Amino acid sequence: MKVVVTVDDVGMAAGVNCAVEVLLSEGVIHCLSIMATGSDMPRAVELARSSDVAVSVHLNCVQPPFLVEEDFPGSHFVWFMKGAKYAEKVRNEWRSQIEKVLSTGLLVTRLDSHQHIHNAAGLREVILDLAEEYGIGAVRGAVLPERLQSPSCFILDRLGRRLAKSAVNRGIKTTDLLLGFSRSGNVSRDYLDRIDVSIEGNGVAELVMHPATTPVWASTQTDELELMRSEWFAEWLKKHL
Repeated sequence: MKVVVTVDDVGMAAGVNCAVEVLLSEGVIHCLSIMATGSDMPRAVELARSSDVAVSVHLNCVQPPFLVEEDFPGSHFVWFMKGAKYAEKVRNEWRSQIEKVLSTGLLVTRLDSHQHIHNAAGLREVILDLAEEYGIGAVRGAVLPERLQSPSCFILDRLGRRLAKSAVNRGIKTTDLLLGFSRSGNVSRDYLDRIDVSIEGNGVAELVMHPATTPVWASTQTDELELMRSEWFAEWLKKHL
């Protein structure tokens, strides 16, 4: 199975952008997922402009500040159980975030969301509507190879499969598998070795990484950066071209 590598949270903080700058020079990133609400978003745009990698918008309704809305629930339980209640507020916020990235002149070809909230009932319709509205051809679907590893993996996988089915019905692409969810910010060589058996065969898997030169929200983000800079990682990627 082909693997494409996406770095999430680009623009969230200088430490993330610095890691992206290093990794772009080493050719191990295929997509930058830019957070329009991030404090270092302008630098993220510069990095994207200077590269030939794909650009996604990392839609955020979890971590303030936001662009047009003042507040959103902080609880994942609320989002995944009652997300539809906030659908129109989310639509307004996400539309503004998409337009902010588009206004820089970047070509946006994908959409995803911070902490995968867009897979929730009510919100998956919002992200697919926005993809159609702006002519964006792909949305991340959280179909997980480690779906049986934990309750959170199982729930997100079920939601992700529903999103993927809806996306196909609307002519919007998704990758076949999402890698890294169970080790978010802490993807290791051991994890990738173990996941290899799950990504044999045809299709495309998206490996989502969160490297940083200084920890932003997890102390292991610097370890992810070192992994991605290693010869081992480059060889692992070559197996999945």
